[in-house]
Amino acid sequence: MSLKDKPVAAHLGPSDPTVNYQCLDSLDQLPVKGRVKHTGYVQSVSYSAPNEAPLLKAVVVDKLGSVAARRGTVAHVRLIFMGQKSVPGIKPGVKVTYSGMVAPVEQIPTIFNPRYVIVPVPRG
Repeated sequence: MSLKDKPVAAHLGPSDPTVNYQCLDSLDQLPVKGRVKHTGYVQSVSYSAPNEAPLLKAVVVDKLGSVAARRGTVAHVRLIFMGQKSVPGIKPGVKVTYSGMVAPVEQIPTIFNPRYVIVPVPRG
C-alpha cells in the first residue's frame, strides 16, 4: 500500500479521549480559557522580524469581509505558530478548522501551536 492509497483522517482533538474540547459555532462563544475547536477564516497573517525567533501569527474570524472585521470589533482569535517562518496553507482567506488551548495573551484570545486542517471551499 502506498501513501496515495492511505486515507487522510483529520484528527483535531486530543490523543487522550478523556479530554474534552468545547466545539464552538461562533467565536462569540469563546471562553476566556479552555480547550476549543472551531472552524473559521484566516483574516490576516503576520511574521516575525528577520532578527527575531521564527513566529507566525494568524487572526481567525467567523466570516470574512465585514466592515466590523476591518475595524477589529468582531470576535477573533489569534493562532501563534512558534518556530515557524511559514505554515503550509495558512494565508488570508483560507477556511480552517483548528483546536487547542485558548488563553488571553495581551487581552487577546490566543492559541499556541494549534492543530489545524485546511477546509476545502467549493468554487461556485
